[in-house]
Amino acid sequence: MKKCVLARLAAAGIVLICTGQSPQFASAADDRPLIWSPSKTGANAYKLRLGVRRTGRWNTSAGAEVAMGATRTGKISPPGAPVRLWGMASRESGRGAVRRSSQVSVDYNALRGTGNFGAGTARSWIVTPTLDAEVHRSIALQCNAYESRCSEPKLTQSAKLLSPVSRTSLTVQSQASSSGLSGVSRIGVEQNFGNLRLGAAVADPLLEPRSVFDISYSMRW
Repeated sequence: MKKCVLARLAAAGIVLICTGQSPQFASAADDRPLIWSPSKTGANAYKLRLGVRRTGRWNTSAGAEVAMGATRTGKISPPGAPVRLWGMASRESGRGAVRRSSQVSVDYNALRGTGNFGAGTARSWIVTPTLDAEVHRSIALQCNAYESRCSEPKLTQSAKLLSPVSRTSLTVQSQASSSGLSGVSRIGVEQNFGNLRLGAAVADPLLEPRSVFDISYSMRW
């Protein structure tokens, strides 16, 4: 009974934090050393991401992420990752028409003992006055501390042609693992309308082609 009451109090605290933050504070906090980013992830689910950041040649940040959810009747739903530890380091370089960026990220779920490691690089440049190009390369690895094993690393590479005027882009993606190169894994088109993004793609076009449609909306508050 006592644990149930504490869980409900914790959920209520996260709800108050997520709903009580003003837009002015949220926008101002982007440049502060303290990271305080609450968000609503479902009808009755909330997440609080907190930590610290340091700017320099490499921009680094680290902290914890707390999640809590409940059913419509108010019963607490145990999340798969109630607390996650995370860290990230990124760097940008280049001026004018050519820009480069690098990023390394880690996160750890103490409940399940699983950790994720990711690293990636990106390069963008101006092809013509009306066309930009981007190339992204990344590697992802997942390990389990309790089972003392790691999955095979997955390499992903994507190339994108983007029209800044119409905000339309064409993307080609490929993947590779220890079993070899899988070839082209996805070909798609994306269109942005302000904060709304629409996408249509063909996944695994060489072996088992299937259609994929995406729609997303982002909002900063």
